[in-house]
Amino acid sequence: MRFHTLGAAVIVSLSLMACASSGSQVPVRGGDSELMTVAGEWEGQYTGTESGRSGPIHFSLGEGRHTADGTVVMGGQTPLQIRFVTVEGGNVSGKIEKYTDPSCNCEVETEFVGQRIGDRIDGTFITKVIATGQTQKGTWGVERKPVQ
Repeated sequence: MRFHTLGAAVIVSLSLMACASSGSQVPVRGGDSELMTVAGEWEGQYTGTESGRSGPIHFSLGEGRHTADGTVVMGGQTPLQIRFVTVEGGNVSGKIEKYTDPSCNCEVETEFVGQRIGDRIDGTFITKVIATGQTQKGTWGVERKPVQ
């Protein structure tokens, strides 16, 4: 069976890679001081190692908030829904809601992890076919946009 990986974290996330549908909110877990380190507007990209699939990531976390907004887009399709994001000790992790991968017409789920260093978060993700356990990996990264 062949399938393509998403590409949140991962996570942002983040990933805080936020949420997928416009107007939706993604719960962000972590202490107020931790969340302040990732507050702002972030943009980047993910790339599937095996699939070569890539796409944009955008997320936003306002100061003092415990929810994020944003998008992770896979292959020009509908943005994917992030289930939750956790920020702790400079690390960001989370999960994306199960979705049907169009290349295999199979249900998959994705987990992502990353590390924030300054105004950059870089990480990895693993996408798993729920029925078989087959996995594919990838990388993601986002940069905080300067405040205007």
